Amino acid sequence: MIITTALANEIVARAMAIIHHNVNVIDHHGQIIASGERHRIGEQHEIAREVIRTGKRICINNAVEAAPFQNVHPGINHPIIYDDRVVMVVGISGDPAAISRYAELAVLTAELLVRQAVEMRETNWRQRLRDTLFGQYLDQGASPAGQEALHRLVELGFDFDTPLVPVVVTVQVEQHQLSEILSTLLREFSQLAGIRDVILLGSNEILILTLSESQETLLRGIEFVLSNQISHYHIGIGVQADSAPDIREAIRFARSVIEVGSKVQPQRQTYYFREMAMLCLFRVLEDSYMVNFFINNVRQLLEHDSGEVLLDTLSSFIANNAEPGKTSLLLGIHRNTLTYRLQQIKKHIQLDPMVFTDLTQLAVSVHCYRRQNPRQSEWIDSLS
Repeated sequence: MIITTALANEIVARAMAIIHHNVNVIDHHGQIIASGERHRIGEQHEIAREVIRTGKRICINNAVEAAPFQNVHPGINHPIIYDDRVVMVVGISGDPAAISRYAELAVLTAELLVRQAVEMRETNWRQRLRDTLFGQYLDQGASPAGQEALHRLVELGFDFDTPLVPVVVTVQVEQHQLSEILSTLLREFSQLAGIRDVILLGSNEILILTLSESQETLLRGIEFVLSNQISHYHIGIGVQADSAPDIREAIRFARSVIEVGSKVQPQRQTYYFREMAMLCLFRVLEDSYMVNFFINNVRQLLEHDSGEVLLDTLSSFIANNAEPGKTSLLLGIHRNTLTYRLQQIKKHIQLDPMVFTDLTQLAVSVHCYRRQNPRQSEWIDSLS
């Protein structure tokens, strides 16, 4: 184990707050890396090197005993041992006879902080390993590599059988702040009630696996944590799942609703897949081999002299949930005129806007066409 400067400084600060004597922390090479006497930092400590070699405490009782050695003052030099080797030496300055009682407190402080640091590193290592394996499972799925990652996750104690709702959080953070803010978000998310696991999927993506109860209260807590740290973020809520394949699929839902929702309703920051599943389906259709079929429905309509008018009428009809009264009011036309135009659409492309299945196909057609030929629309709002 390598003692960091941050840990060494913490040991010095805490020990000196207790014993009110100077404390030095010397690394396993014999160099002072933290001290209440800051001018000594960076110096080699000759007695500490002997402590490291022997693994035993050495006391220097007075200035006469200290004189033959380089950078050594009277005091107690005690080894801190981990995994059967000296990882550092704690030096307490003063007359050993007078400070022995205080020295034990300083040594105890150092040992506790070292043990805490080791446990934290092991916990962080297990957490990062789990995050990596979870990301591999999401990417690889049923492939041998994906199943191997899933097997290792189960070995680490990850429970896929409890009903969970995945919440995906994407953040936009300046690079120089990224590490600090992510650490804070991960810590504070994990402390919220109702959260089973918090997993870092990437430098801008966090997965929160929540229990299904108290969903609204929990989401308010997540939003509160985010708003206290950053201003640019999005939250995607998937659907409940209770098996590894279902959780993987539900996470895809949560990711897709962020992709679509951030473009359809950019004024919002939280999106539910159940509310926007149809728009997510439209997004999938854009990459389908069928997309040209749907686009051709609109192109066929536009071949007629009144095609643009009919397309605008159809778009408004869809936007107003196929309600003739609202649509005619929005367009400023008589209801009979609306009925005539809808009949013209049926005549030209053999799809009846008054029939649900035909209207669904027409809605997909208008969406796919507008993606290639953008135009402001209340119901699409340009998904590009």
